[in-house]
Amino acid sequence: MLNLGNMSAGVALFESISPYLNSSNNPTIGGPGGVLWIASLLGLIFAIPQLIIYTVMTRHISRTGGDYVWVSRSINGGIGSVMAIALMLESLAYFALIAFFSASSINAVLSTIGGVDHSSFLLNLANNIFVNPYGNLTLIQKGIFYSIGAIFFVIVILLNIFKAKWGYNIVTILGIFSFASLIAAMIIIAISTPFMAKISPFMSSQGISIPSSVRYSFLPKINWDYTLLLLPIFALYTYPWMQAGPAVSAEFKQSQKIAKLNLVLAILITAFFVTVGFAEMDAVAGYYFNYYAYGTFIYNFWDVAIALSQNALVQWFLGLGVILWNFYVLSYGVIVFSRYVFALSFDRVLPAKFSEVNKYGSPIYAHLLDLILTLSLLSIPVFSTAAATSLYGATILGALYFLVVSIASIFYGVKNKIRILSIAGIISAIYFAFLTYEAGINPVFGFTSTVDGIPITEIFVGLVIVTGIVVYLLSKYINSKKGIDISMSFKEIPPE
Repeated sequence: MLNLGNMSAGVALFESISPYLNSSNNPTIGGPGGVLWIASLLGLIFAIPQLIIYTVMTRHISRTGGDYVWVSRSINGGIGSVMAIALMLESLAYFALIAFFSASSINAVLSTIGGVDHSSFLLNLANNIFVNPYGNLTLIQKGIFYSIGAIFFVIVILLNIFKAKWGYNIVTILGIFSFASLIAAMIIIAISTPFMAKISPFMSSQGISIPSSVRYSFLPKINWDYTLLLLPIFALYTYPWMQAGPAVSAEFKQSQKIAKLNLVLAILITAFFVTVGFAEMDAVAGYYFNYYAYGTFIYNFWDVAIALSQNALVQWFLGLGVILWNFYVLSYGVIVFSRYVFALSFDRVLPAKFSEVNKYGSPIYAHLLDLILTLSLLSIPVFSTAAATSLYGATILGALYFLVVSIASIFYGVKNKIRILSIAGIISAIYFAFLTYEAGINPVFGFTSTVDGIPITEIFVGLVIVTGIVVYLLSKYINSKKGIDISMSFKEIPPE
């Protein structure tokens, strides 16, 4: 369930990808022709080299911290430490933003159900309390969203502290509910005919209009350039995020069997739901109808399913599902972050206190660090929503991190004469070099965006990398005063 939350199929079918099919939201695309479900399949294909890397490396080195251990032992301890710290801080910022902006799913659910059911109460909640977080919010509204995210984080952290197994249990429970709601949504969309007649009340209530000249077509005249330009959006939000399982691989039972199947099953399940979800939408509504409707940010897979359900119980089941998908993603993040902290602490890059476990077997100080940093980052949207949204551009660090992991796999493959690993590493490195470049220049990701003339994202990314460098050098200096050379830690694989 960790890797499924890591790849977040349900979030991908909400507002993360589909709005950028429309050229009005994506300046790299000139019009219709890009196909989401084909781009999803291409993303799956391009993720195969990385899948080989993570599967082979997990089978050879199943240690807490996963890819951090691979990089620090295969390339250099300093590089591994800096990149791991950079990924951790970027991930915390991303999780904090998800927690705050999960309010967009709450707003969408209230607005959709309130609109199709003509409920003034729900519409009042959507328009005045749980408003669209990307709009102009009052301090009280921001406080509500902060509280929702903060309370959830506190609960999840406490569960992990009092018993490590409880952390996994909440991931499993949220995962099962999230996927059950996703399956239900797919069934409802498939059986709701005639589609146009049944979706009309939703379109009217949301004020969405489609050009009258639009004709039905499952497949447009495919523009392969536009379809390929959708790949970075899929790649940076769905398929490559497969580090969760390897990060906790030391805790696997029947480790070799799980390491062999864990990621393969996760990526295939994710690909199935994302690809079929987008293909199903084109099948029932037609490509061109979706092209224009997706551009509104209001019309998406989840809102359509809720609007079509025409049953209060089902509506709220689906609505709760799309909301909990966000918290499912956050709950796996708590577990994975603590394992990276634990691994860095074990290598003396971070203070030894962070590798201590309590009587329940939980790395309590690592979790408390997670809580403090996340609650701090969660406050950013309270002061500036624009500054917070610009931080989504920091996902460039994810692409850069996976590029470094790919290079590490080449080194390990050559050294240990694992040819398939070396070949996969070369292909993966080329792919992630492209994604890093795209994340840097593509305006959709906002890396070069500014807030009041200030390049917030570039400053944040720079500070994150500098923080990693400073932490590593400071740790090396402090330990050298004690007669300890921390670089020696990276000469061997840590014990299980």
